[in-house]
Amino acid sequence: MRLKGVAAGVGIITLMLPIGLLLPIVTGLLYSEDLLSLIEAYILPGILSLVLGLTLFFWGRDEVKKLRPLEAMVVVSLSWILIAFLGSLPFMIIGAIASPVDAFFESMSGFTTTGASILTDIEALPASIKLWRGLIQWLGGLGVIVMAVAILSIFLGGPKAGMLLMKGEVPGHSQEKIMPRVKDTAMVLLKIYLVLTLAEILLLTLFGVTLYDAICHSFTTLSTGGYSPWNNSIAHYSDSPFSIFIEGVIVLFMLLGSINFVLHYNLFRGNWRAYFKDAEFRVFMGILGVFIFLVSLDLIINRGADYSGGGAVRAAVFQVASISSTTGYATEDFGAWPAFSKFLLLCLMLMGGMTSSTTGSIKVARVMIAGKMALRHIRRIGRPKAHLPLRVGGIVLPESIVKSVGLFVFIFLITFLVGSFTLTLTGLDIVTSMSAVATTLGNVGPGLNIIGPTANFHSLTDPAKIILSMLMWLGRLELVACLLLFLPSTYKH
Repeated sequence: MRLKGVAAGVGIITLMLPIGLLLPIVTGLLYSEDLLSLIEAYILPGILSLVLGLTLFFWGRDEVKKLRPLEAMVVVSLSWILIAFLGSLPFMIIGAIASPVDAFFESMSGFTTTGASILTDIEALPASIKLWRGLIQWLGGLGVIVMAVAILSIFLGGPKAGMLLMKGEVPGHSQEKIMPRVKDTAMVLLKIYLVLTLAEILLLTLFGVTLYDAICHSFTTLSTGGYSPWNNSIAHYSDSPFSIFIEGVIVLFMLLGSINFVLHYNLFRGNWRAYFKDAEFRVFMGILGVFIFLVSLDLIINRGADYSGGGAVRAAVFQVASISSTTGYATEDFGAWPAFSKFLLLCLMLMGGMTSSTTGSIKVARVMIAGKMALRHIRRIGRPKAHLPLRVGGIVLPESIVKSVGLFVFIFLITFLVGSFTLTLTGLDIVTSMSAVATTLGNVGPGLNIIGPTANFHSLTDPAKIILSMLMWLGRLELVACLLLFLPSTYKH
């Protein structure tokens, strides 16, 4: 392994953090927060990130252009741990979180767009740190790696390294090149991300949400992160005369975040039909429709005293969109819903959204391929030599992709089972353990029982929080990139 090249790659990604730390400072000044506290909480971590990033970059800059696929994955895996650590410093310095384990958990949850939190009174926090919570989710959703790719390609002349980083981090089993050059692809993705973020801010403010709240929620909606500046999440707006419109805007952008960004690019070019031509999109929308119907029906039948027909549909639409997009916002205490609805939401936690989106978990395309693999295996019974190509959307998939998807699903489920078992050793019940692993490995946010939407992860032990932090990391980087760090063969080449 080219350690210098890996170090330089990590350094480049680390250099993105000081830029992000400027916005909370401006916010703190606007809200009359103590200047010295702002300097300590944001300037000092920014300087540390800058010095560390530059040191790593200059030490290995000559090697970064030669990154191989395995080394690029190591870069991304190590970078996410480092920026989670650096991102935890403002929480501790400003006094929002005292425990280093809790601060790392909150930061890792933010950068991985998980949205699981240990904070018990978010509204009591300074405005700058609440914005920081939202910003790290926005950066983790797409921004950090895309900006790093652009820098690699423009300043280093390393398009190969840039594309390898993109493949190592952007969710999904494949990445389609939108533009011929990787720096152009990175910039197009970033522009789409920015335009959609600004559009959500505008729409939310039109329906009475304050500019500050609109920014915080837009940062954490499109990134499918789920951090809110309010203790009761989106339910805070339930008394607003525009509550249904606010929920509608958030549902729309949660779904936009969970859709393949290549399709958004086609829309910006005027090709809106690309959505409906995409097999994964059609299946995703179909699954959402079925789950919304089933949850609505379950609420009407078993909770009819609490929900009218329209109320049940409204609640189901929001929570199905929130969980399937792995955002984790809540307008209802779905932990108190009937068992069938909670089971459906748990299934959505494990499925996630589309490939090349900001969502976590397995992804719809992989579920489709895994299902077709199972059907193909059944069809081969009695015909072992039959040639049965696997098609998705009319396209025959190479066997290498089919095998990689099967391997990913297997590793994901094994990790889910091992993680659930390990958490029970910390004293958690089986439902809490399984939902905690599902929601962190899938980067969703809230779970069930003591970590439900009206509670959080504060009461868990430090060992449990460390385990769940690592599961967030594994889930955000889709397992394989992280697991490479634990293979001795990784360091022999």
